[in-house]
Amino acid sequence: MQARLASLLREREFVENPRGEARLFPLRPIAAVEPDFQARLDDRRVRLDLQRRFAEFSIAVLPSRRHARARRRRASRNHPAGYTVLVRVRLRASLLLSVLLLAALPEAALTQSPLYDGWADARWRFGPLAVTPRVELRNLGWDSNVFNEEADPKRDFTATLAAPIDWWLRFGRGRIHGVNTLESVYFGKYVSQRGFNQRHDLTLFFPLNRVQPYAGGTYLSTHDRPDFEINARIRHREAAVTGGAVVRLASRLVVDLGARQTTYRYDEDDDFGAVYSSLFDRRRASYGAQFRYRLTPLTTLTLLADSVHERYRQTRERNHDGFRLLPGVELGRHALVTGRAQVGYRRLNSTSAEMPDFSGLVADAELSYVFGGSLRAALGFSRDILFSYWVDQPFYIQSGFNASLTRQVSGPWDVQARLARYSLDYQQAARAGLGTAAPRVDRYNSWGGGIGYRVGRDIRVGFNLDSVRRDSVVENLDYRGVRGGMAVTYVLR
Repeated sequence: MQARLASLLREREFVENPRGEARLFPLRPIAAVEPDFQARLDDRRVRLDLQRRFAEFSIAVLPSRRHARARRRRASRNHPAGYTVLVRVRLRASLLLSVLLLAALPEAALTQSPLYDGWADARWRFGPLAVTPRVELRNLGWDSNVFNEEADPKRDFTATLAAPIDWWLRFGRGRIHGVNTLESVYFGKYVSQRGFNQRHDLTLFFPLNRVQPYAGGTYLSTHDRPDFEINARIRHREAAVTGGAVVRLASRLVVDLGARQTTYRYDEDDDFGAVYSSLFDRRRASYGAQFRYRLTPLTTLTLLADSVHERYRQTRERNHDGFRLLPGVELGRHALVTGRAQVGYRRLNSTSAEMPDFSGLVADAELSYVFGGSLRAALGFSRDILFSYWVDQPFYIQSGFNASLTRQVSGPWDVQARLARYSLDYQQAARAGLGTAAPRVDRYNSWGGGIGYRVGRDIRVGFNLDSVRRDSVVENLDYRGVRGGMAVTYVLR
């Protein structure tokens, strides 16, 4: 019973039957236990992970006069006087009914720290090591336009299989958090489009009282399309190191002081006369601070201020400096509206007089809302600058949105509709002899839908169909295609 209680408190949801829908179950239990609680831990009659997760602090309550004699007898057996009250958990199986009654209270979980220790939330625990592995069949279907060509599109069967692993390691006051993802992309006919992708993230931090120092690194090697602009799948790599400290300034206010350096490398591959390595190989350095103020248990206000410097290995005229100032908000998973949003100002100053500068609005948001408990609406929007492989148009402003509606129709079945629209507004370089070029705006549109079926709590099977389209004033960049298939996600236990 304690194992089921631990799962309920950890997942905040339950399944009424093996084929039923997982329902949200917000908890705020309060428990009172007798003074022999430590003895129960020593005898392994109470799960240690429950004690570590929920016994946040204890309060010694003085005994009433009616129980003073009994307390003195217990004190003679080397037990401390008074009751011990453990907040947020009731561990004794005999008190499970009281926990379920208290579960009707609204959730009041605090917003997670920027350095979150998810050791207690992991699926498997082996001493100080905790692991949550997953297996994802991200796509098993077909692609009607493999190379995103305007004329004579090529069709092929495709499959994508991934194995992400989330793990934590505790040692003394230190914590290590790693995320390792391996992905294999398969095409039946066109061997050049196959690829093996990997991403590795590692963070070391020390959750001290006022200051939490951290350091980490990221490595990415992938064979895919970097963005909406590039139609070809190319191998590119990213290697990053980061470091900083999270400082608690007040009970509700923390600041994350950090620095990050990222190196980008692209394989040699010509596309429309451009060599990707000479245009995109660069080093990016950023440093700054992010303030986080916990306004309510479910709402956190943020302010990001950082300085960005990019230096290109060959095309040095693209070197630039700049800064960003982004206020935002983060909403907890049990709020009416969940997600995050940042809207602010970015300034880019090119070191070369031939390159254009930029100053203006940037944004990044992902929000969702549930209507009536069965209809989930999600909306994401963004606006930022990205660098292009066109020499005379060195960067473009990408802005747009994506939206989806997901409806729980019956039991484990759900249906979804999706829509995405983005525009690529290219900026002209002031090179001698180029003159004034006509404005160029490419557009990317995608729409589609899917059907999902949930098998218990750990498996979801989806069937998706999407139509994609790009419109451009440049010849041979237009394309249309249909992509569909099956996707399966399985969380190992």
